[in-house]
Amino acid sequence: MNVQTGTLQPGEARCPAETTQEIIARDKVAAPVWAASESYEYLGSEDVSKDRYVDPAFASAEMERMWTRTWQMACREDHIPEAGDYYVYDVGPYSFIVTRNENGAIHAYFNACLHRGTKLKPSGTSGYTMNLKCPFHGWTWNLDGSLKEIPERWDFAHAITRRTCLPEARVERLGGFVWINMDPDAPSLAEYLGPEIKAHMAAWRLEDRYIYLHVQKSYPANWKLTMEAFMEAYHVGDTHPRWRLPTAT
Repeated sequence: MNVQTGTLQPGEARCPAETTQEIIARDKVAAPVWAASESYEYLGSEDVSKDRYVDPAFASAEMERMWTRTWQMACREDHIPEAGDYYVYDVGPYSFIVTRNENGAIHAYFNACLHRGTKLKPSGTSGYTMNLKCPFHGWTWNLDGSLKEIPERWDFAHAITRRTCLPEARVERLGGFVWINMDPDAPSLAEYLGPEIKAHMAAWRLEDRYIYLHVQKSYPANWKLTMEAFMEAYHVGDTHPRWRLPTAT
């Protein structure tokens, strides 16, 4: 149903029909505070440049200034429940081995041998390993990141005095997820998310969930447009009419 609302000032446009808050308020069992919270902020109505979607220079800037500095969910803790379990997480040109060591600590090592840069574990893989061994020349690291073995060590006297531990990203755990950040100077995960998002995650008790099924599909499309299509609800009325709420009369 289209309802004429007249001329509204920027930021005032709201659905003139029944609101989600009104539906929640009618429940016989009072909803928790977090379910009825609102945090609207008008961010403008200007057109967004298509460069954000298709310009390689913009994508490079995002990788340099955002993806290497932000907290991101790399995997679930139940991907790596035991010592030696690992999960490879890739973002752009970066690859990480997320693994749990013998003391239960979780690390996210840059997935590259310090000798010639060969990936220690193939992208898209997970499993169990007793150590992190390069498949090319056999350089091997322990699960705590310390160097374990260099074949023909006598020929690498110049390397022994250097830092030979695997470099790693910062790791934090929240809601059953393993979060990583490449920036050593970034704020903590709690500061980054803020109290409201942390409260929502706590209410959903995501740490008590588990992975039942993982589905992945690849298709030719712009990933940003795809993400936006799933995040916005404007398309629901026509694309998913069976989900349309009945209109109050």
